[in-house]
Amino acid sequence: MAAGETVLSRTYGPLLSTTLDKVLKSGSMEDNVFDDDPFTRYLRSGERIKVVDGGERIRMGIMHKSNSTAKWYDGLDPLDVTPQRGFTTAFFNWHQGSVSIVVSGKELKLNRGQARIANLQEEKIMQAKESLVDLVINGVYSDGTGSGSLQMTGVLGMIATDPTTNTTYAEINQSTNDKWRNQVVTAVGPAASNLLPKMRAVFNDCKQGRGGAGSKPDFAVTTQLVHEDLEALIYSNVRYAPNPRSGADAGVETLLFKQAAIEWSDFCQTGVMYVLNSKHIIFFIHTDANFGMAEGGFQKPTNQDGLVTQVFVMGNLATNNRRKLGKLTGIT
Repeated sequence: MAAGETVLSRTYGPLLSTTLDKVLKSGSMEDNVFDDDPFTRYLRSGERIKVVDGGERIRMGIMHKSNSTAKWYDGLDPLDVTPQRGFTTAFFNWHQGSVSIVVSGKELKLNRGQARIANLQEEKIMQAKESLVDLVINGVYSDGTGSGSLQMTGVLGMIATDPTTNTTYAEINQSTNDKWRNQVVTAVGPAASNLLPKMRAVFNDCKQGRGGAGSKPDFAVTTQLVHEDLEALIYSNVRYAPNPRSGADAGVETLLFKQAAIEWSDFCQTGVMYVLNSKHIIFFIHTDANFGMAEGGFQKPTNQDGLVTQVFVMGNLATNNRRKLGKLTGIT
């Protein structure tokens, strides 16, 4: 490496590292990820994003049986002291993601001076942000099989189309544990005639069981097409309020069903609507990989003329009660 290149690397390596560190500590990259999609915004607004500091895996206690010693008695009737089990543990694996930010020696030479380096850094950070957004949000909607099963397990794996098959989720077999099955209504068919009745069915199914009326769906996400179909179905019930600018707004700004917000996302699978409950869904992030820069900041590779660093995220989506989650499939 020529002397000029060494000076550039030594001078601008700390500058690039400091600039990126300020961006990351400001929460800018994390904000981009969690505010870029309705589902991830919902997780943030419901305080379902949890930063934890370790563990080989994410562990969550699951209660799947009631305590059989609950009984009525009179006076000195013997009480039932049978030891109770009825608890199990769900294990969610950590999944790691990263995005690299690379600045070539040529770019450094062409952008000499702190102001021009800062502009270059802004462009590189924006590119990294958008790429990390797509990586994480794709994972949130996935079944975890992408990238050779290195991808995080999102709602496609969490909320199964057939929750009775002989498969495991979070290391619990759903075919042998009926309390570890999500709700699903399949083959909904034409939205015009079936969407509202089928939504009513799956929302009520998700409300059943432990938790009762106090634990019900509060959010659903679907595709743009299904969302527009739903808007068309409720359009005839719209009542127009006086508009200070005159005229009437012909659109519906916020769709609700049983007080749950209904949103759409480009990342949601075709013909699907996920019905969610913020009390029972959590996004875990590791404190040492919470959109943080690699230790040491920008470094010079031994065989390249440039500087490189990574931004890391490590986490997974988890639930403590699959019975409270559901979906519709086959919507046309």
